[in-house]
Amino acid sequence: MKNTSLKRALQAVAACALLGMGSASWAESTWDLSANCGSSAGVTTCGSGTNGGTTVSAQAYSTGTGSTFATAPVTNWGAGSGLGVQYSGEISGSPNHATDNSNGTDLIALKFGADVNLSQVTVGWWANDYDITVLAYTGSGTPTIIGKALSWFTAANGWTSVKNYGSSGTAAATNTSGTNTDKSMNTTDTTTYSSWWLISAYNSGYGGGAMDSISDYVKLMSVAGHTRPPSDGKVPEPGSLALMGMGLLSLLGTTRRRKASAV
Repeated sequence: MKNTSLKRALQAVAACALLGMGSASWAESTWDLSANCGSSAGVTTCGSGTNGGTTVSAQAYSTGTGSTFATAPVTNWGAGSGLGVQYSGEISGSPNHATDNSNGTDLIALKFGADVNLSQVTVGWWANDYDITVLAYTGSGTPTIIGKALSWFTAANGWTSVKNYGSSGTAAATNTSGTNTDKSMNTTDTTTYSSWWLISAYNSGYGGGAMDSISDYVKLMSVAGHTRPPSDGKVPEPGSLALMGMGLLSLLGTTRRRKASAV
């Protein structure tokens, strides 16, 4: 009777551990770029941050005073603010050191260690307005950004999920001095997965619908999303929970062997 009760208890705990593995892997992850992604003025890439076992790194680009994108320094303005872009020759004062669409268009390319579907983009600091354009690369190989104009970012060249988010011209959203009041925008594409996502200051040249003509200055603080489910339908096992499950199953097997040897 005692062995039967122990067996049932171990089976129940093991089942809970397996369920925990599943729920942990399907949970939404948030990558806090302002806290985990260090950078400084003059550095073109920021370090990788991790969340849920998936890394992310950031690279900045800007059209500057021209018509095509070139690499640009990305600066981490700290917790509560986020990542900004300052192209060569741009003045360093506020709000120009943000990711903006004034005198050119700035963007930040996020490279994830796995395919991700972005569900939310959060701007930490913003001035004037906070409209953004979000794009995903679903083509083959590594996307080409340097030397490309806005018209390059089309489905024919591997770019999908071109969506615009923000205030849609709401007068109350406009401020000229800048604020750290976070603006979180939920995306509307739940099916596109990619390891490359672009977060740009809004520009109608990408497509995706018109917003307004107000200049936008934003600092990218965080993004949230889900990694792509395995193609075989199996759920990846987080290390600690996997070890827990293996330990419980091993203990159950030992109990069974002891019972058998006692007969």
